[in-house]
Amino acid sequence: MKTYDTKSKSSIPPGKCKGTLLVNLRSFVTTNRDAGAWERLVTSLPKSDRDVLNQPLLASSWYPIGVWNRALRTHVRTANDQAAEIKRFARYVADRDLNTVLKFALSIAMPDTIVARTGMFWSRYFDAGKVFPRMVKPREWVLTITGPTGDDEGPSAMNCGDGVCGWVEQALLLCGASTPKVTHQRCRFRGATECLSEVVW
Repeated sequence: MKTYDTKSKSSIPPGKCKGTLLVNLRSFVTTNRDAGAWERLVTSLPKSDRDVLNQPLLASSWYPIGVWNRALRTHVRTANDQAAEIKRFARYVADRDLNTVLKFALSIAMPDTIVARTGMFWSRYFDAGKVFPRMVKPREWVLTITGPTGDDEGPSAMNCGDGVCGWVEQALLLCGASTPKVTHQRCRFRGATECLSEVVW
């Protein structure tokens, strides 16, 4: 079973995430578990997190990233295969967002253009960290992610690893790639200076 580091560096400003992530997580949890699953998840979190999640969640608003990290982690810990659950949720987010609020992207998308814009997509979800896409050769790219690793400062290892893999794979499927594969090969939560994922299709 994978473990995820949640180092905190208090000198780094708190990060934020877009509300669409929390809205999608709530929908995913209630759809795949039961009607009371979201309430149980929220109840298990610290009071400061509960105060955020008990208010009306707006997809277009920004919320503390620590609330997001802890809510996602709490849900994923209930799964038998945590990595698979993160990817499943990430595909769910990509499918919903790319067919609604990010629909403009699919209207002009080829696989290469989707991967080339991963930095832009990232900034629509998080205000901390950056993604740098680089083409190695046709149908093969590398994504490098930098950013803080504290639980309240930036996206957690779940987001940067299996989350990115699942989201990008689903985005590529939506724009016509037949067998996309994204592999997280290097992780700054495990000693590397940056995260690195290979994208092929």
